[in-house]
Amino acid sequence: MSSRARVAGRAVLHAVLVGFAFVSIAPIAVIVSIALKTNTELATNPLGPPEHWLFANFAEAWAEAGIGRYILNSVIVVVPTLVLVIVVASLAGYAFALLRFPGREVLFAVFLVGLTLPAVSIVIALSFIQQGMGLFNTLPGLILAEAALCIPLAVFLMRAAFRDLPGELREAVLVDGGTEVTSLVRVMFPLARPAVSAVTVLTFLTVWNDYLLPLVLINTESLRTIPLGLAFLKTAFTADVVLIAASTTLAAIPSILIYVLLQRQFISGITQGSIK
Repeated sequence: MSSRARVAGRAVLHAVLVGFAFVSIAPIAVIVSIALKTNTELATNPLGPPEHWLFANFAEAWAEAGIGRYILNSVIVVVPTLVLVIVVASLAGYAFALLRFPGREVLFAVFLVGLTLPAVSIVIALSFIQQGMGLFNTLPGLILAEAALCIPLAVFLMRAAFRDLPGELREAVLVDGGTEVTSLVRVMFPLARPAVSAVTVLTFLTVWNDYLLPLVLINTESLRTIPLGLAFLKTAFTADVVLIAASTTLAAIPSILIYVLLQRQFISGITQGSIK
């Protein structure tokens, strides 16, 4: 292939990538622009940039619309869910990847079944189970439900990560008198950091943006998470589009930040073990 053809091919590829980037960024830019306007300006200039940037709209969304309470509830749910998923997935992934015990493949297949079950098929049964356990309409109950749905994929990723690491490292720890716990905590887990980052990002985005489980398991207004709160906010403030846009912008900031901070390790963790 000539150098001219390669240059033309790269130009076409860059144009396609720029087009995809524009399609992805344009809706976000429009929502942020709306969040910085007044409702009057929105009616006369819906897609253009705001004449005066009204950051007070975000303060109003936080206080008047109650978006701050919804964000706090989501944080209360996401953080323990992340810890629970990472701990369980690391232990299970280590066992499935490096230990030999009867029924290992069968148990791993059971975890994989969890990847094929849509939440909508089990959420009604889950609500009855939680009612019987006294966990219905509580944040701890929602945390356990979210963790249960996120663990299968996390176990799959952590198993692939541990299998991709040299087994000699674990054997060296055991020869030196260490235990399996020492091998996992001090050697294998730090080396599997890209996979941990991938699990963190995927779990965070899944739980932060989940609408179905909070809708079914939470029926108290003060316990609503971000997606559920935004849905009811849209109903309560139908005419105040600016307030809804400001609330949506505030709700999206944590997701964007965590992906930007962990994107390199996220991509590495997703592809880890794929070559083998």
